[in-house]
Amino acid sequence: MNFSITILGSGAASPTGTRNCSAQALNFHGSKLLIDCAEGTQNRIRRHRLKLQSFETILISHLHGDHFFGLPGLLSTMHLCGRTEPVCIVAPQGARECIETLFQLTGNHISFAIDWREMAFAEGEQTVLEHRRYTVVAFPLDHTVPAYGFRIADTMNSIERPFTYAYCCDTAYTEALLPHIAGADLLCTECTFANELADLALQRKHLTAGQAGLLAAKASVGQLLLTHISARYREPDILLQQASAEFENCIMATDGMRLEVRSKRRVEAVQGIEG
Repeated sequence: MNFSITILGSGAASPTGTRNCSAQALNFHGSKLLIDCAEGTQNRIRRHRLKLQSFETILISHLHGDHFFGLPGLLSTMHLCGRTEPVCIVAPQGARECIETLFQLTGNHISFAIDWREMAFAEGEQTVLEHRRYTVVAFPLDHTVPAYGFRIADTMNSIERPFTYAYCCDTAYTEALLPHIAGADLLCTECTFANELADLALQRKHLTAGQAGLLAAKASVGQLLLTHISARYREPDILLQQASAEFENCIMATDGMRLEVRSKRRVEAVQGIEG
């Protein structure tokens, strides 16, 4: 099973000295995906010696800046570096208008085609991309703007059960998510706040660490990857402890971490935090 994740950003709302905002690079059997694209993502891609032009697909969960503001710059740099291959962008409705308006107002353009897959649904789930190596299913989250989670499944081996990665960031706690993430080999969720700030989490429609662990337990996933850490937690040990109290198999994301599938469909960190 050839699957890996490089954490390009694991912070929430605004970057800190140790955490950039949300972005992840995925490798499915050699096909490269980018999930979310906060400001500074292209710098992180270069820092970790990933190939900027290798990304075939970009998934944007929602249009808040800490998940989206890096996309215009990334696309512009791809153009400046001579990209000719098309890129598929899956994003909430309005993303295309935003990017095209910005480029029009600033006199920029890109020389490659974009296959826009804009999402505008409030219930259920939709298959938004069928690739020869993976499929992407989107489902709605409960956030302050239209937001979507993604379930990405390997399609390379028709004999074994597909390896499944589920990504849910940002969302309030809701058990409506359970059918969409049930049984995932690896679930990535936010854990923006500690349990003591549950009222604030509800107000801002985010998860506490304990709620993240509870979702993983109820969905019977294999492992839980925690991300989207509030800047108030310089040392997020309390978040890991609270999530682990509900679900044992937790990993705390750190910028620069690289995870690979090892034995028994489990991921392990093969590279630590940024130096």
